Amino acid sequence: MDVWGTLKEVVAKGAPILANAIVPGSGGIASTLIGNVLGIDPNDPEKMISELKKANPEVWVKLKEVQMQHEAKLIELGIENDKMYLDDIKNAREREIEIAKSGGSNTPMYILASLIVVGFFILMCILIFKTTAIPEGTKEIAYILVGTLSANFGQVCQYFFGSSKGSNDKNKFLSSNMSFKK
Repeated sequence: MDVWGTLKEVVAKGAPILANAIVPGSGGIASTLIGNVLGIDPNDPEKMISELKKANPEVWVKLKEVQMQHEAKLIELGIENDKMYLDDIKNAREREIEIAKSGGSNTPMYILASLIVVGFFILMCILIFKTTAIPEGTKEIAYILVGTLSANFGQVCQYFFGSSKGSNDKNKFLSSNMSFKK
């Protein structure tokens, strides 16, 4: 998860409406409000996270007050953020439909997904069974690679077997059942 997502999680514990208005990747107006309360740069999410984790209750009360003062605008921004996220999902699904309709190929995507899955399992086997074979100076790099591959492995699984796969199966089911009603 990116730093803005982490900031969103931290703020959500005390000011959920304010947290929901944090724009992924930039922070937006919500980060400016949080930065003003904390007295730090609103473009430095790491420092905001650090300050919020050690903040006293008075800071959280100020954040709640800011949330209440700007509640309508923050709700509107939160809805826009959710809409952007949902639009991204919708666009990805529409892309898949268009490729299927045109008879296009998803072969590069399947090859890349396969490489990520195979690479993940090979690296995990190396780490489990051959940990001593990794040179001492490169262990940190191997662990970073495991983290990166793990995240991508999770995304591949989510894409092929998670909500996208379930949505695709549902759409096929609905379209096949709708044809009977005509």
